[in-house]
Amino acid sequence: MTWVLTLPYPKPSPGLSLNDTKANRWRRHESVQTIRNMVVLKARNARIPVMQRMQIELVWVVKDKRVRDPDNITPVLKAAADGLASNRGISAHLVPDDSPDYCTKLMPRIEYQPGSTPHFEVIISDISHRPDDITGLIESRNL
Repeated sequence: MTWVLTLPYPKPSPGLSLNDTKANRWRRHESVQTIRNMVVLKARNARIPVMQRMQIELVWVVKDKRVRDPDNITPVLKAAADGLASNRGISAHLVPDDSPDYCTKLMPRIEYQPGSTPHFEVIISDISHRPDDITGLIESRNL
């Protein structure tokens, strides 16, 4: 099963682009908390169930063909992943942790959609069907 959460930001928030060297750590913290809170709220509203494993993908939908580097929006992906799967702080707790054992994060991508309003999409997929032994993993980590 797959869910798409839309974040209504036309570009990365201050401090959440690897090119943004002017934002101080407090501004970056504020941006991370805003993304995390919005992702938690949207995940709960979408009634996304708890799962054993998930895959997270971030898509930045833009309306022009300017050259952009998808690497620069990885901090937005990290904030969204923490909002879905972190084992501490504000999180929807869809999986026990956002470690690679439970959460696969795909490289962000940028999609050109002419005439659209720029925004971010967080795509969440349940990949619990993977064949590894999740029970053994959980027991070995005492979760």
